[in-house]
Order: sequence, then C-alpha cells, then structure tokens
Amino acid sequence: MKVNLFLRTVALVSLVFFASCRKDDDNNPSSPTTGPFVAKVDGKQFATDNNSAKAKFVSSTKMLQIIGQTADQTETIHFELLPFGGSVSTAADWLPGTYDFNPVHISNLEYSASAMFTKYENSEYINWNTKWEYVQNGEIKIESNTGTHIKGTFSFDVVKQNSNGTFDATNIKKVTEGSFDLDIVQY
Repeated sequence: MKVNLFLRTVALVSLVFFASCRKDDDNNPSSPTTGPFVAKVDGKQFATDNNSAKAKFVSSTKMLQIIGQTADQTETIHFELLPFGGSVSTAADWLPGTYDFNPVHISNLEYSASAMFTKYENSEYINWNTKWEYVQNGEIKIESNTGTHIKGTFSFDVVKQNSNGTFDATNIKKVTEGSFDLDIVQY
C-alpha cells in the first residue's frame, strides 16, 4: 500500500513538473514579448536576439541609432534620429518626447527620423524604408534617457525599396508594438 501511494505521488509530482516545463509559443525565448527590444512585423512577433539589440550614439554626427536583429541575422529593424542645429551634443540631449517621421522637421532644421526593415530573401537582402511619399505613419517615443540608458516605444510603416532605388508602393510592412530598453554605446 505504501509503495503504491509512493508511486502515485512520484507520478503526480513528475506530471506537474513536466507540465510546468512545457514550452509554448507564449514562453518561447526566440519570440519574446518583453525584453530590451521587442516588435511585431505585419502582426508577427519579431524574434529579436537580445545580444544583438543595440542603442548607439555617434558622437561625430550626434545620431541616435536603435537596432534589433534576429539571431540568424536574416532580419533587422533599424531606426535613427539625426539632429539639425545645436540642440544635441550628447546622448542625453535626446530628450523624452515623440519624434515622428514628417519631413517638416527637416525643413524646420529640428531633426530627421528614419527607419528600415531588412530581410534576407532569395539570396539577397531586401530593404523596406520610411519614405514620406508612400508611408506617413511612424514615430519614436523616448520615455527616458539618462545618456547611458534609453527606454521607449516605436511604430512605423516602411515601403519596399527596389534594387534600382525606386519604391514599390504595393509592398508595405507595418512595424508595430515596438519597445526598447537598452544601454547606450558611444561611438
């Protein structure tokens, strides 16, 4: 009787243990829904390699770049802010706020915001870019920035750029539900 009860207990504990260790899509580390860099491309979770996610501040141009990439390097989300005028000297000068992709900010000598999604298909890298004539949706929101760590959200539409430099207005990707929470590397 004691052996039978013992075996049932071991079986039940094993069942509970293995059931709790079960992998499912919601807990799959290759498709995180939280982390230092998260996004969806056309509604599908972007499988960020957390070791490849980077925030960079380029001292010579005062540009802020945020990059997320898959572990196999076949997909990349990249966006950047480039200042005009003297309002940005250090990484910390990219103040919390919303930066949209409207080219009026270039005309007003404020900043330029741009984004790109790249995917390796059929032995070549295909680029989708922000191009105001085709897609007007996009923004980067900086929630906090200490100069060494930055946190925020992003979403944008990008249009396919053909190999000859023209754009395919029928091929648009939607990057949504994006967030970043990254240390800033200075270059």
